[in-house]
Amino acid sequence: MLNKILGTAGGRRFEALYAIYRESISVREQKSKAELFAMVSRPGYRFLLSHEDNTVIAFSILFVAADEDFCLLEYMAVDARYRGHGVGSKLFEDTVKSVRQGHDAMPILIEVDADRESSTEHVVKRRRQNFYRRLGCRCIADCAYILPLPGEDPPPEMDLLVYAPERAPTIRRASLQRWLQIIYRDVYGGSANDRRIPLMLQGVPDPIELV
Repeated sequence: MLNKILGTAGGRRFEALYAIYRESISVREQKSKAELFAMVSRPGYRFLLSHEDNTVIAFSILFVAADEDFCLLEYMAVDARYRGHGVGSKLFEDTVKSVRQGHDAMPILIEVDADRESSTEHVVKRRRQNFYRRLGCRCIADCAYILPLPGEDPPPEMDLLVYAPERAPTIRRASLQRWLQIIYRDVYGGSANDRRIPLMLQGVPDPIELV
């Protein structure tokens, strides 16, 4: 398996990525093809592809905030035919390496569907949670993460996980507030003063434990 950076939008590799994206990501959480296309060339975004015999079998999309001390793993997915064979774990490892060079302490945030509610997708959500937990990701305690999605339908219930060095078992509340503001503004095109950010921080202690 070979992992490569997607350097330009369009072409066969982008189309293969988009096919996996459509099949793997919940429709409510998907961005349009045009939005993904534009993200490839946006400053701060990195698209990493896994290949098997010149076939794209997985991808990760990482947002690295300029001049900030964190990044967001916005999407990661594996072609259904290749799941369960370590492809996702290897891709996550390489994604971490791609941003940790010279920045060993940089926390990586991950938006993951919560598995607390009973639904037809409960098993899938639990599997995703367990996948990231096995890789060493921990949950930001007491933060009821709200995805700022367009449309009138309510957003899915989410957890905000973080992959951070073991020497950093806690994070500061002010850091989390700044991260949320940047995600809302730069990833979702919203406002850093969105009223949902204080709601997410209600009852969040300082420092915040990673559980």
